[in-house]
Amino acid sequence: SPAVSAIPEGVADVPRSASGDVTEPNMTVSSKAKSPTGVLSGQDDAVLSEWVVTCTRTDGGTVASPVWHNYNQTIYVPAGGSAPLQNFRIFPAEYLQQPPLYQLFPENGGFDKETGRTNIRQRLHIEIFGKTVGGKAVSVTFDVNLNFFY
Repeated sequence: SPAVSAIPEGVADVPRSASGDVTEPNMTVSSKAKSPTGVLSGQDDAVLSEWVVTCTRTDGGTVASPVWHNYNQTIYVPAGGSAPLQNFRIFPAEYLQQPPLYQLFPENGGFDKETGRTNIRQRLHIEIFGKTVGGKAVSVTFDVNLNFFY
């Protein structure tokens, strides 16, 4: 079953003045047998095609960015192998213009109304769903912490 490795530790800073999607610069999705003695075959090759990103606040605020469903990124992971990914989209640019992040613009006050801070921290819980060539459902989950500021 696929697993994610090589996700950077810590909080990534995202300036609110950025206009593009938030991407993960480098990560690797690896395929490993569930059992250490398990043997994988070509039927265990995985095609991951649905990303669901759920945001939660990690700074004491309660209003988080909406859940994002992305079907526009497909990853092929060979059984027992890996798929290196670069600049992979994890948060859409249009969410930078929506609650709660829009509050950080100077014209909207420049601070979060809940916390009084000029930054907003969110944890992105990322779930990637797909199937093996043999038809078994597979999924991968990982978290990324982001610090949004203007």
